[in-house]
This record gives sequence, structure tokens and C-alpha cells, in this order.
Amino acid sequence: MKTTTENISDKELLERCSSGDNSGYSLLYHRYSKTVFNSIYRIVNDREDAEDILQEVFLKAFSEIKSLKNVESFGGWIKRIAINQSLNYLRKNKIYFTEIEDDKILDIEDDELEAKLTMESRVKELQNIIAGFPLQTRTIVNLYLFEEMPQEEIAKILNIPHGTVRSYYHRAKKKIFEKLNPKHQNEIAFNQKLAHKNLQR
Repeated sequence: MKTTTENISDKELLERCSSGDNSGYSLLYHRYSKTVFNSIYRIVNDREDAEDILQEVFLKAFSEIKSLKNVESFGGWIKRIAINQSLNYLRKNKIYFTEIEDDKILDIEDDELEAKLTMESRVKELQNIIAGFPLQTRTIVNLYLFEEMPQEEIAKILNIPHGTVRSYYHRAKKKIFEKLNPKHQNEIAFNQKLAHKNLQR
């Protein structure tokens, strides 16, 4: 039975790279390029720049592949390179994150927002809302929600206080709910109205 590329582990592909077999590099690129591109694009918000950064990321990863100690963590390792390269792009373009006061307010719990994400057809809607945020806010929200990076770590890589990250995120989360809920409430009202009409028939 012929082995499909999906059944080849990252470890095997990295061994191919180490032995000079170019198919290892090619298959790793094919396996991770889409996911890595999405991570980059969510930060830089420009397709051409994201494509350029994607190539830089894989060149950097492949040139430093021998430094990878845990061969099972290639996916997380290259995604981290992608995030760092994307943030470097922002810095080169003089885009900085200003400190804002920590919001000392009660806010919607994170698990409520995650529940929203599980709603049918809501993830794409959420991404569209986030895409309309200012770059600084968009970056923090994407790192936290989609890259699953702890707020403390986001603060560290952006060189801003944790309270500032929390404030950016809480303010963004409030706007997300404001944009998501009206549509959801309208859908409920419409369905109730439709059901009422059907009962009257």
C-alpha cells in the first residue's frame, strides 16, 4: 500500500531535510504554508506583503531547522517565527502600540465570546468585524483569539503592559458583541414572527 503524504510525520520530513532530501522541505511547505499565511495575513492585513513574509518565514525556518529541539513541534515553531516576522514588519513600518489605561470594569467572560465562535457561520462574521478594527487592536485580538497566545505573552512581545493588552482586548470584545448581537436578535425576531404567521394559517 502506497504511503500518502498525510501519513508522513513531521519527524520523518525533518529527517529527510537533514539528509539533504528536498522533498522534506517541499512537503513541510505544502503542509503548513496555508496556516502560516493566515496567521501572517491576520496581522499585516495585506495579501502581497503576507506572501512576501511567508517566503521569508520558510527561508528562515529551513535555514535554522537544525536548531529545532523538539521535532514534533514544527508547526508551532514556524507559526511563532511567522508572528515575530509579522510584528517586525509592523515595526519597520513605524506602527507602534501605545499604552492605554487598564479598564477596571466588569466585562463579558471570555468563554461567552468563545461560545459565539462556535455558532454556525459566525466565525467568518467575527473575522470580518476584527478586520475593520484599527491595526493595533486587530493584532492583539487576533493573537489572543486565533493564535491562542496568552495576554501576558502578547504584552511581552509587543513591549507594552499587560493591562494595556487587556484594555485593548476588552474594548474590542465589547464592540464585537455590539456588532454580533443585533443581527442575532433580528434573526430571532424574524423566526418568531414567521412561526406566528404559520400558526395563524
